[in-house]
Amino acid sequence: MITIGDIVIPLLVLVGSAWILLGSLGLLRFPDLYTRLHGTGISSTIGISLLIIAVILNFARETPLFSILAALTLLFILFTYPLATTAIIWAAHRVRVPIFPGTLTDEWQLYEHEELPREAGIYLEELETEDQPQARHMD
Repeated sequence: MITIGDIVIPLLVLVGSAWILLGSLGLLRFPDLYTRLHGTGISSTIGISLLIIAVILNFARETPLFSILAALTLLFILFTYPLATTAIIWAAHRVRVPIFPGTLTDEWQLYEHEELPREAGIYLEELETEDQPQARHMD
């Protein structure tokens, strides 16, 4: 007798794997860091979430503790993946990683005039000036 789980679980695995494959293709095809991270961030979050949901459904009856751990892993991924890709994109823009010339507008340039206080972090220029005197001192 075929159950709904026999159809849903393989379907979730196939769709999740397809999402991850599409994200990998986007990583190869997109022109700059920003679009690559956007494409892979979204597709990997959705793909891995579908795969973990399939794991949760597969092991729910046999080992419920494993399903609970998988659900906690899913929550962790849903919170950290989007935050991590956003942080990487912000850092890349802050150090002026070039944007693809075909991009219509750079909306973050609107906020360039708002400087962060010195306590907010170390700027790239400060790192460069601190490294140079140390290198000269050691010579």
